[in-house]
Amino acid sequence: MRQEQKKYTEIKISEKSEVINVSADALWKIVREFQDVGNWFSSIDYVTASGESKFKGASYSERTCHVNLKGYSKVHEKLTLFDDSKRELAYELIEGAPGFLVFAGNHWTVSEAGPNQSLLSMNVTMRVKKFMGNLFGGQIRKTVLKNLPVALSELKVFAETGGPSEAKKARMEVLARKKRKKAA
Repeated sequence: MRQEQKKYTEIKISEKSEVINVSADALWKIVREFQDVGNWFSSIDYVTASGESKFKGASYSERTCHVNLKGYSKVHEKLTLFDDSKRELAYELIEGAPGFLVFAGNHWTVSEAGPNQSLLSMNVTMRVKKFMGNLFGGQIRKTVLKNLPVALSELKVFAETGGPSEAKKARMEVLARKKRKKAA
């Protein structure tokens, strides 16, 4: 029998944070709150959580991220893995992607790096349709490669200080000005 040819191109990207100077348990306490990513990542303005969790320990099963990324206003994601004992979660994009992106998922794992030190690993998998994906897949790859280190850096600041990064503070101020202007 002839093997069926894939109708998509797969893109895999892995990124690991710098050492974060908090315990793995403390970092996991932040990361496991799937719906709170908008508190520390400047490219996400806010998150709306929904859905009863299908995983023990998770608060919600889905989130809608209202994003500050060129070409996107919001994306809807669903948890596909959540494990407190292994400090890992995974999710996939279920709405808000361009038509040529047939799958996008991310797998996060928190690990110990030393006493009171930890790391977060992110492993992104995307599948793009052959023709349009080959044309635009490079741009999506560049966007992900640009944003993963930013997210990890801003998480490091949040975990170590308990507050948002300067970039997140600046974005919060822009949103507050827009809200005040709209109310006036």
